[in-house]
Amino acid sequence: MKILVQFCLTLGLAVAGLSLAGAGEVRAQGVPECIDSDKSGNPQATAAWWGRRSAEEKKYISELPCEERYIPMVCVFLWDPDMRGCTNRGVAEYRADKACSKKGYELLSAEHAACKEDFKKTFVPPFPASS
Repeated sequence: MKILVQFCLTLGLAVAGLSLAGAGEVRAQGVPECIDSDKSGNPQATAAWWGRRSAEEKKYISELPCEERYIPMVCVFLWDPDMRGCTNRGVAEYRADKACSKKGYELLSAEHAACKEDFKKTFVPPFPASS
């Protein structure tokens, strides 16, 4: 439960931070789509932020679908040393929530939690461990 609360708080901070960015109309060069808001984004700040990301961070952010790109950004914000693991756990949680909500389970219900556990048993992480 503590992890869920931390995840929700972090997600809220990430969304709030992105929405509070200054206004700008030109997209930052080299930055993937969905990283900055088209309406209220700040292309210069986004480009500077993107330039400070490591190759690993850029890979995880760029290779996920738009609606999941915030997950590795949360891992960056939390300074998680296991970027791959953090991203995979976040994606598993996001996809499990989405799938179980689609099945009609009410959020935070016992059925929803059981559904998420079942989903995670068969979940294939987007970034498997390299051997």
